Amino acid sequence: MMAWMMYAVLVALTLSAAALAAERAAKVRGAATRWVWMATLAGSLVLPTVIATVSIRLPDTFTSSTASTSIVLRDTTSIPMPPMLLDLDDTPSYETSVDIDTLTRGGWMAASALMLLTLILGSALLHRRKRGWREGRLCGEHVMVAPDAGPAVIGLLRSRIVVPAWLLQASEAQQQCTIAHERSHLHARDPQLVALTLILLTMMPWNPLLWWQFRRLRRAIEVDCDARVLRGGHDVDVYCETLIHVGQHQSSRIGVVPAMSDSASFLELRIRHMLRKPKKWAGVSVAALASVALGMAAFATQVTPPDIGHRDSHTPMIPSGDTLDHYTGYYQLSPISLITVTRAGNGLAVSVSGEIGVPKPFRIAPLGENRFAVEGTNPLGVMRFPGDKSMDATVRFITDADGHAVRVVANQNGRVIFDQPRIDKVAADRISDALVARIKAQQPFPGSEKALRLFLSDPDSGAGMSDGLAWVRTHNKASREKFLAELGPVESYTFTGVTKFGSDSYLVKRQHGTETVLLVVEDGILASAFQYTGTRIW
Repeated sequence: MMAWMMYAVLVALTLSAAALAAERAAKVRGAATRWVWMATLAGSLVLPTVIATVSIRLPDTFTSSTASTSIVLRDTTSIPMPPMLLDLDDTPSYETSVDIDTLTRGGWMAASALMLLTLILGSALLHRRKRGWREGRLCGEHVMVAPDAGPAVIGLLRSRIVVPAWLLQASEAQQQCTIAHERSHLHARDPQLVALTLILLTMMPWNPLLWWQFRRLRRAIEVDCDARVLRGGHDVDVYCETLIHVGQHQSSRIGVVPAMSDSASFLELRIRHMLRKPKKWAGVSVAALASVALGMAAFATQVTPPDIGHRDSHTPMIPSGDTLDHYTGYYQLSPISLITVTRAGNGLAVSVSGEIGVPKPFRIAPLGENRFAVEGTNPLGVMRFPGDKSMDATVRFITDADGHAVRVVANQNGRVIFDQPRIDKVAADRISDALVARIKAQQPFPGSEKALRLFLSDPDSGAGMSDGLAWVRTHNKASREKFLAELGPVESYTFTGVTKFGSDSYLVKRQHGTETVLLVVEDGILASAFQYTGTRIW
């Protein structure tokens, strides 16, 4: 959930940049700008959801019997999200952790409900406030006269113009400009547009970019209104003087309704825009800005969302609750590492103790009777390398004749990550106790220093290493060698203790810096190893 929220913010940021260029192009052409921001706000809400979750079923006439019958929109994107860094310090690896996704969803719903309640209360307070206003007519328009509110337009179903009492003493020219401005809001249905935007904001109130887009929309509504008033034949000098006069008599605000007055800085921008003369190369400028806007919008559609466990809508079989219970339990990964599978709604939750490569629990969603898709952004982060663009991770349970799991197999990008047997609780407790005892003892593995020297020698051969570690080092050989070349040769190393994941930790001093090496030794074989400096992990 958190990864998707960051993706939604990134999409909103990109669309906002596109909207800025499109708004500038519209201003140069003298076109309306509020629709640019309305479309941007709606796109920032819809695009992240649609691309992350929707698949399009193809008609049978366009597919063969062996081809996929649907297109997953997520798979059509080509720009990966910035990689998530492994949390090496704060994430508990074998203790019970809080379901962050559940808390996030709850906070989201609470924020939406709070905003909706605020809008309802604001509407009720405005209705109460209206009781103290009187009816009147100004420049042939039926208005409501308030002692300290307006000029503005209020009301969703039956919109009305509200003017402050001091406006009745203003010059006739200023009164006409003011009524023309508010009447333009009425004819353009700007109150309804603002209300619709607020309803959209309640769907994603945590996104700061949406609030910024709403602010830009509010200002675009006023700029468009200014342009309509001037096109209606009003003198620009008199109209600008009216705006300044209204700004000097700032009345109390009426919520978020369209209002003639605003901050002094924005008022200055409005006046400058109205007095600006067309430039010689306006057409070229419009074309360039439109190209930038289209390019940024296209970029937003190509950002790859995190995998949130999308499943083809035509998956033939979803396991029942009883079937899911057959897969829960414990699976041994190593003498100090344990896989724990528990129920999580309509899927399963997997946590791995004693493995720095999988520091956080992750969820798996059913793809069939015994096959599951891994949810979240790269939960098996240890196996991802520079250049990887897809994270096709699945988990499959091998069952006995009664349907109970006896092994669990994880695959990622076509490669088996682990294939481990199921164990009972007594054996699981022994593994957990062994991990706790090892952390408490703070003693290195037998043969740990020898394994470290082998690792630091960076051999091309995988001799003395597990098959998995040897494959990893071969896969990212070029990037690892570049990383080590920047640090220089080894000068010394020091054992610093046992981490909360059960691995030996060494501080290695090199010619141009230091690095930390974490390693696990099993039966004299270097089973796994990490090396990192700062936030770079290899």
